[in-house]
Amino acid sequence: MTEDLKKVFKALITLHQELLQKAQEKEAVVKKNDIEGLERIMKEETPLISRLEKLELARRQIVQRWLQQQGIVAEDATMEQLKPAFSASDQAAFDELQETLRAIITEVQQQNDLNRQLITESLRYLNLSLSLVEPQDSFTNYSGRGSEEDGKERSVFDSQA
Repeated sequence: MTEDLKKVFKALITLHQELLQKAQEKEAVVKKNDIEGLERIMKEETPLISRLEKLELARRQIVQRWLQQQGIVAEDATMEQLKPAFSASDQAAFDELQETLRAIITEVQQQNDLNRQLITESLRYLNLSLSLVEPQDSFTNYSGRGSEEDGKERSVFDSQA
């Protein structure tokens, strides 16, 4: 069980490193306003995300199988709950793997936040540019019909006889 779990953790680390690289590539293409490059990178990320989902499922299945073997009833056990059952060397190995995975996930999140901010600023700039190029209506309150009431034209003097 521990070796299978270690393999999954190592694969998760590798996969998150690939996602970090893609996020860094996205930053470069966003700065260049390269829409085609951004689309290409996003398409390349799709299989990585699919692999991530499969690895997460595999991790859960390994943990669930181990819990059943131990006679432990738990929906979703954390590593902190599992560690006491591991040997001291396995605990140290999992601590290291966990810390590495946490660090890379944090990096990916920070890079994605930066990319989100860059894209938001690019969109704001684009909207501002479009608003400067669009012709402005100088008569925004004029409807083009004049002022008519009930189909009758109104005279200059409103007189009653």
